[in-house]
Amino acid sequence: MISPTFSRKKNHAEWELRKSRLGAVRADLSKGLILSEEGYPTIKPFFGIPDSPLVDFKEAISCDDYNQWVHFFIDDVCFEQLWNPKYTERDVQKLTKFKGMFTPDFTLDPRLSPLQEQFNLFRSRTIGQLVQRRGGNVIPTIGWSFRRSFDYCFRGLYEGGTVAISTNGVLSKVVSFRMFLEGVFELERQLRPEVIFIYGEKIDLQTKARQIWHPNKHIMHLRTL
Repeated sequence: MISPTFSRKKNHAEWELRKSRLGAVRADLSKGLILSEEGYPTIKPFFGIPDSPLVDFKEAISCDDYNQWVHFFIDDVCFEQLWNPKYTERDVQKLTKFKGMFTPDFTLDPRLSPLQEQFNLFRSRTIGQLVQRRGGNVIPTIGWSFRRSFDYCFRGLYEGGTVAISTNGVLSKVVSFRMFLEGVFELERQLRPEVIFIYGEKIDLQTKARQIWHPNKHIMHLRTL
């Protein structure tokens, strides 16, 4: 995000240049986007489940085994380049070659402002739509922070189909676990998915949707050390 300590009153041109370099302003990506009533890029529902192995974006970007689904359940720093004007088109073209992808899991966190969270959601939906419009299979990744995010974290998505969530980090604190459970309930209430693909630690969830679990291979590896 743009640092709030930088004053654009000092030099408007420098401010605009800095924002462009950071990838905050992407007017080029806005052309042709199909938006929801709230202004979020929409993702058409995917019906089915991933039928191939998973690979994270950091590994996928340099591999040529396209019989895989690409996920972003890793640190944001590993895929921030997707919003960089230098790499967006190249990486989107690469992603369309895989069997499918989950939309980028840009962070939603209580320490961020609602606007910052919504910006991250906009970025995730944009990349997903760009890949989908080029013929790629796309499953929306859904995340939330506190209850306030329930007002916008499902925007741009349709009812039904398959969605993805992650349990990474939700067991670290009681409040995190409670908010995770509330979010799953709200997810079903608002979107009524047929399948919920869950990446990470397996926990007891009561859902109407079918659950598909996939372990976090990095955590599993650490436990063997």
